[in-house]
Amino acid sequence: MEIVTHNATSLAWMGDAIMTLVIREHLLSLGYSKANVLQKKSAKINSAKGQSYILEQLEKENFFNEEEKEILRRGRNASIHSKAKNADGKTYLRATALESLIGYLYLYAHEQRLHQLIGRIVELGDTLK
Repeated sequence: MEIVTHNATSLAWMGDAIMTLVIREHLLSLGYSKANVLQKKSAKINSAKGQSYILEQLEKENFFNEEEKEILRRGRNASIHSKAKNADGKTYLRATALESLIGYLYLYAHEQRLHQLIGRIVELGDTLK
């Protein structure tokens, strides 16, 4: 396992920004070019509830390797002093875990795995209600 020198909250803040950008990039590559449609799909996926649901589905699929599971665990245990406006604490921490993993994959240049994860996130985003 790589030595991770950043705390989970820092990784989550970075992951939140990267997730928004890379998901929109991925949606554009799939042909979603209308700004309103792109924004709605991206916002649904990037919501705390959406991220929590997607993380749950990915965990059921055993999508993550041991290193990634450790980053997710650190993200779920992060000390967050604020919470999402439309989500409970558990949902928010699950979203933080996914954002931490994305921040980690980006920061440590695991580009192929990052794009594989984002592709699966977008696919699961289509199942969000």
